[in-house]
Amino acid sequence: MPTPGRMTKVIALKSPFDGDWVYWAQRLMRDPLKPLRVVKLLKWQRGKCGNCHLPFSAEDVVEVHHLNGNHADNRYANLSLLHGHCHDLVHGQRC
Repeated sequence: MPTPGRMTKVIALKSPFDGDWVYWAQRLMRDPLKPLRVVKLLKWQRGKCGNCHLPFSAEDVVEVHHLNGNHADNRYANLSLLHGHCHDLVHGQRC
């Protein structure tokens, strides 16, 4: 039996089938539908965009951004999750 304080209660009305992949990926540190690096970045960024710092929702387009612009440099220190529209803004593209 786990020791008290080690387990975090599930927020009321949450279910693994509710489509809230952000909550479950942060909680479980995995999501079979998302690449592992996306889940790790999501946990590291506490579920927030690396650009606007607003939380991700299940409906958001989430993209991995290379901070130094080098797509061959896949170190976690060089990666950041951004909303799709934030990623477009960072690269100077119109939404």
